[in-house]
Amino acid sequence: MEQELLRRGQKVVLETKKGERVWRHTFVIDHASPELLFLTPLTEGEVVSVYEVGDKVVCYIPTPVRAYQFESVVVQNRSDTVPYIVLERPEQLRPVQRRRFFRVRVLHSVKLLPISNENEASLDQPVEAYGTDINGGGVGIRLDLRKIPPTFQLREHQRLKLIISLPPVEKAFPQGLTAELVGEILWIRHNGRSLRIGIAFTNIDRKLQERVIAWCFAYQCKLLRLGLWRDEV
Repeated sequence: MEQELLRRGQKVVLETKKGERVWRHTFVIDHASPELLFLTPLTEGEVVSVYEVGDKVVCYIPTPVRAYQFESVVVQNRSDTVPYIVLERPEQLRPVQRRRFFRVRVLHSVKLLPISNENEASLDQPVEAYGTDINGGGVGIRLDLRKIPPTFQLREHQRLKLIISLPPVEKAFPQGLTAELVGEILWIRHNGRSLRIGIAFTNIDRKLQERVIAWCFAYQCKLLRLGLWRDEV
């Protein structure tokens, strides 16, 4: 049954580690043979070169019911006219929890900047938004439609530079936490005069990711002490 997910048109999120950085991008299966998977990138910009021949990757396939995971190895990549990568086809897929990091609901400041590649932000002024929840893998934000400049176009799989400012949490983070990250828009939903946007962190230093997780844990502990924590589904 799970092997039926490895078909043309199926979205797959790839994750790999390079030193202290974690890279994560969305691809789509273009062709599946009994031995190989041919994937093309949905994430904008040059991302194929991140996944070099011989790299081990962890892959996630989201479905409406649950997510599945498999590990593979890059056997070929091409980043010219028609970019793609080729993976070894896994023997099996394993079901995993949809959220790999626990989420906390908290209002916080988020600034958005479009980028042309993984390391260079555009010269546009940042767009002010506010976050609604966060975990070690991504953030949910809400954006007032009236505050979006005409030149600032938002679409799924677009990459953005994020400047996230989390509030102070007692002794653990007395000054709060500010993090500059690169993220990919996974989904956009209209809600009256605002947009709700789900963003996954695609290029995050592992130590910074640990700091974000530590902040979430400290905030959760604070809510527990105050009797305000409730489990998220």
